[in-house]
Amino acid sequence: MSQRRSQQLRRARERALRGRPSPTAAPSVLVVPRPRTPAATARPAAPRQLPAEPEGAPQPSTPDNHGLDWARRIELISVLVAAFVGVVGLWYSTNQVRQELALSKEGQITDRYTNAVENLGDDAMDVRLGGIYALQRIMQDWPRDHPTIANVLATYVRTHSSKPPKKGQDVPADVFAALTVLAHRDPTRDDSFFPDLRKTHLPGIELRPRQVGDKSAELSRANLSDANLTRAVLVDANLTKANLTGVNLTSANLIGANLAGANLAGVNLTGAELINANLARAYRYLELRTMNLTDANLTDANLSNTDLTDANLSNTDLTNANLSNANLSNANLSGADLPNTNLSGADLSGAQLRSAGYLRAEQVVKAVIDSTTELPAYLAEDPAVKARIAEAEGGH
Repeated sequence: MSQRRSQQLRRARERALRGRPSPTAAPSVLVVPRPRTPAATARPAAPRQLPAEPEGAPQPSTPDNHGLDWARRIELISVLVAAFVGVVGLWYSTNQVRQELALSKEGQITDRYTNAVENLGDDAMDVRLGGIYALQRIMQDWPRDHPTIANVLATYVRTHSSKPPKKGQDVPADVFAALTVLAHRDPTRDDSFFPDLRKTHLPGIELRPRQVGDKSAELSRANLSDANLTRAVLVDANLTKANLTGVNLTSANLIGANLAGANLAGVNLTGAELINANLARAYRYLELRTMNLTDANLTDANLSNTDLTDANLSNTDLTNANLSNANLSNANLSGADLPNTNLSGADLSGAQLRSAGYLRAEQVVKAVIDSTTELPAYLAEDPAVKARIAEAEGGH
């Protein structure tokens, strides 16, 4: 009991001690938080003012901007001048190199040309052929020398075919090669050149396109006067404005050939194939007088406006040929076949047509005929033909 009492007293004393303030402790102060001022209403801090410098004090030096600009300009000009000098030097060096290369190339071309021409005089056929094809390559690579090389090849053909081949022999291979190169050249580079092949002997020569798309023989403005071209194959050949005076084209193949404007005075076309050929007179000097066209095939040929005075057209095939406005006075058309031949405006005065085949009155009355025109009997008695002759005679 006493022990319990003593414990209660001790606890009461401890409680009393805890409730009493300590003599050294600072009195407790109630701290009330200060309301925070909004940012929108906060007063800005006053700028810090520097102390004023005394009057007469030296002012701080500022950089010389004007001098700096001039320095930069001078530096820029120096760079530009250096760049310009470099570009000029590069251009000059490049130009020098280009000139040296051009001179070197020209020297190589000259050497190739000299060697090729020397090969033309060699005794061996293969060496001569090599020289011809070397000239062809130079002619293709160096347009400036095209006319000169073409003239060399034409001279070679002319001098090496001045005599007919031996009996049973063909044109020599080197002559054929030179003529082929010449015939398939680029005519736009000819300048004043034209093939001079007069009095050559080239029987049986073949200058046809070898395959579809190949160029045909280019012989425009060529001088082939008095040449021997019997049995020559000149399919689709361009012979415009060519001089074919006195040429022998007996049995030649001229299918599709263009002879517009060519001079055919005295040419021999006996047995020649002229299917789809163009013989229209484009220039006044085209003459077919006394031309021999015996047995020639002129199917679909264009002979409009040509002068066929005294021409021998016996046994020719003129199927669908165009003879409009042609001069056929005194021409020999005996045995000629004329189905669908265009005779509009053709002069048939004095022409021999007695044995002509497939000739109709509709064709004859469109031509110029008179009493000297020798017609087949069945046409001479035709009323329309008689009226046409009477009209022509009355006009005189």
